[in-house]
Amino acid sequence: MARRFAGLPLVLLILAVAVGCTRRPDPVLAPVTGIVSLDGMPLEHVLVRFLPAERGISADWISEATTDEKGRYELTSPRGPGAVVGRHRVTVSEGGVPDEIRDDQGKVAAWLGKLKGRPVPQRYGTTATSPLEIDVEAGGSEKTLELKR
Repeated sequence: MARRFAGLPLVLLILAVAVGCTRRPDPVLAPVTGIVSLDGMPLEHVLVRFLPAERGISADWISEATTDEKGRYELTSPRGPGAVVGRHRVTVSEGGVPDEIRDDQGKVAAWLGKLKGRPVPQRYGTTATSPLEIDVEAGGSEKTLELKR
């Protein structure tokens, strides 16, 4: 009887390794657009990031966009346009400075001075302090982000 089950530990080990190594499917992306405002005024040239809240999703799935002059954004990730379907922590921070003025601090200061609603409150800039959480639905969504001073 003992010889009959002698190979059982080896079979169980192979099964455990096979189950542990199965690759989970890639997350699904859905289009996300919206407007960012601060105290009711659209925020231009801010960086919006949607970070999937589900554990185990790599940074390759973080979606971001820079708002235009009307505060509008359209998310994209390194894996494609949109954001992962599901819950996200959202950050909003100062956007990038245009490349053509990046090396001239005087021009950068003048450019930032023209932007309305500055500075963006720091609490929105990190996942540790941002109160923004958004659910992205399959099929796409319009998400307005209302920031307060």
